[in-house]
Amino acid sequence: MKIFIAGSGKLATAILSAPLSFPSCDVLKWETDYATNEKAIIVHAGSGRQLDECIEFCKKTGSLLIELSTGLVTESMAADFTLIICPNTSILLLKTMNMLKLYGHYFSKNNISIIESHQSAKKSVPGTAYNLAHSLNFPSAEIKSIREAGTQLNEVGIPAEYLDKHAYHKIIIEDGPDQVIIETKVLGHDSYVNGVKKIINAVLENSFERRKYDVLELIDRNML
Repeated sequence: MKIFIAGSGKLATAILSAPLSFPSCDVLKWETDYATNEKAIIVHAGSGRQLDECIEFCKKTGSLLIELSTGLVTESMAADFTLIICPNTSILLLKTMNMLKLYGHYFSKNNISIIESHQSAKKSVPGTAYNLAHSLNFPSAEIKSIREAGTQLNEVGIPAEYLDKHAYHKIIIEDGPDQVIIETKVLGHDSYVNGVKKIINAVLENSFERRKYDVLELIDRNML
């Protein structure tokens, strides 16, 4: 089976340059003029320019699409092929997200704030922060986003070498003077690439229906 990586940004490049190997599979860069009737796996980590052709390919061949980008049509479409939505591929962070999805309603009467920080070049919506906010019934418009390098370095504590490739989230839950703080920090792309490898292994080792999945469902089913 062929595993195609669609996209030309930092994450797609990191995935393609990583030493990924899977039994009886080839990992290849998605090419626009690729045409075949063979079932494959597509990992989309792009801005969306190639997304329509990836979707059409999956519909035609029954292929599976793993969506790593956020804010695209795949988040709201009703898929008639296997589509796995992954706003994040750090497995540790995904497990934390699943915990909040299951138990976030416990904090419905508490004061909550959410802060997120990514590299200044990030223009897409902060999908992980939106997911956390949804689990806590927190308005996404009230998420505080940080993109200024000085603030990231001096206040958030992001090392200088990771200012251009990091993901940081901080949830503060308050009950009067009491606080619970959940803080997540992913530096570089290694964690995401390792997570992509585990997601692809889960796809190869399990059966999936022709429908849309949230990656948290894979966490809940102990596939990751």
